[in-house]
Amino acid sequence: MIDSALKNKFEFILVEPSHPGNIGATARAIKNMGFQNLSLINPKGFPDDEAFFRAKGAKDILENVKIYNDLAKPLKDATLIFGTSARTRTIPWPTRTSSELHSILKKALTSKNAKICFLFGREISGLSNEELQMCDFQIKIPTDENFSSINLSHAVQIISYVLKMEIENIDSSVEKNTESTTFNDNEYLIDHFDKVMKQVDFYDQENPKQVKTRMRRLIKRLQPDKLEMGILRGFLAKIEQVLNKKN
Repeated sequence: MIDSALKNKFEFILVEPSHPGNIGATARAIKNMGFQNLSLINPKGFPDDEAFFRAKGAKDILENVKIYNDLAKPLKDATLIFGTSARTRTIPWPTRTSSELHSILKKALTSKNAKICFLFGREISGLSNEELQMCDFQIKIPTDENFSSINLSHAVQIISYVLKMEIENIDSSVEKNTESTTFNDNEYLIDHFDKVMKQVDFYDQENPKQVKTRMRRLIKRLQPDKLEMGILRGFLAKIEQVLNKKN
């Protein structure tokens, strides 16, 4: 059984689900594994009787579901974000398999402000490149290479099961003195880097060649803590001061 103190640290987010039945089946899947937080981004045809029928004994999950029109809103205070996707991208994102979660989760859960999100994309096309780039890690479910597509609710069931197995033995009573950076903190840092790079003509703004995307990937991979982020922001601010004096 999952420690109740851990339950609210996890959130499952469906991006533009098109089938109400999948929403209901997802609610049932996460409740089966002891989780309760479900968010929907621009769902089609919800609320719907089919969703509640497929949820069975998890109707309470649907009754408390959060609905947003912008993915950035539920992610703003997230400290760790996984995006599920089987597709390889032009710019590969830091990738983990579902069996490699333990060490990442153990570290993330030592933070007093931990909020861990799992994103699941559209039934037809999955997560867009832009949505995946909002994540810290891409997570892949090992499947047969000749048939890798998994039904949305089935993917949620697999991930929530693995997650349950990984965190059941984590001691949630351990004192948590650290505070992790959030999605918004990272976005401010990325934007600050981009602003300074433009000021020093680091790249051609007419032909940026994915510089900002690669900078985003670098920061996501490094996962700087609050102190490190403060140092980086201070360094960038000092560069701006010097540039302003010259002008």
